[in-house]
Amino acid sequence: DYDHWLPSLNLRFEAAPDLILRAAGYRSIVRPGPFQQAPRVAVEEADDGEREGEFGNPGLLPAEAWNVDAAVEYYMTDNGAIYASAFYKNIEDFFVETVFEADDAPFNGSFRGVPFDEATIWFNGDKAEVFGFELGFAQAFTGALDGFLVQANYTYTDADGAVTLVAADGPRDIPLPSTSKHTGNVSVGYDKGLVDIRLSGTYRDKYLDELGSEPALDRYVDDHFQLDLSAKYRVADGLQLFYEWVNITDAKYFAYNTLGGRRNIYQYEEYNWTMKAGVRMTF
Repeated sequence: DYDHWLPSLNLRFEAAPDLILRAAGYRSIVRPGPFQQAPRVAVEEADDGEREGEFGNPGLLPAEAWNVDAAVEYYMTDNGAIYASAFYKNIEDFFVETVFEADDAPFNGSFRGVPFDEATIWFNGDKAEVFGFELGFAQAFTGALDGFLVQANYTYTDADGAVTLVAADGPRDIPLPSTSKHTGNVSVGYDKGLVDIRLSGTYRDKYLDELGSEPALDRYVDDHFQLDLSAKYRVADGLQLFYEWVNITDAKYFAYNTLGGRRNIYQYEEYNWTMKAGVRMTF
């Protein structure tokens, strides 16, 4: 049995016909997903008897947070706007994926009755604080540039947390998992009549993916930039041709640790671009 009190207060003030101010304060929760919480076990045993496993953790608690947001929106024209927002979050029991060796407390080589030499287990962190801001711009042009459009946004996030894996060791300070400090998107395109074409670039900074048995073995995922192109042509009502060119820049996936003061590879994957084309019918 459990319950959550989730109050929310939202304010909107129209300072001028083209200027909107917003503020919000609220309590929120995020429940662990089935992959994180289900009592699943996947263990591989090598020829020498060494056992490596991945475990879901039915004991995971929901992550709870108090949130404060504030934003200002300025509408330059009927088809364009600039906005800025700031946010703060105080989070309890965030989720973190952690690698344990056989002699690591608190599990000491066995989880839910299954022995291991190395195991990856989802765990609740203690507390985290998140502060950041977002800037955005959107404009659909008229006149000589009628049909052209530009959209862009940038988000800065400063997120730090603490996790206590062993009570005797006390809390350990970490970046909030799966949270990039810098993210941004830019999209330029043409949308008028039967044609809609967009070229979009997406960037995110590195982030902490998984805790190791010591900080130097923590798994980080490197920064990522990807360029995509999409095009649509409406042949008739309910009939559309589409084309997508995904990952034009051949963005790589690179995960690493920092043992020895340098980046050591955990995982490296190369992806070529992908093209898709087809017909979409709605009726």
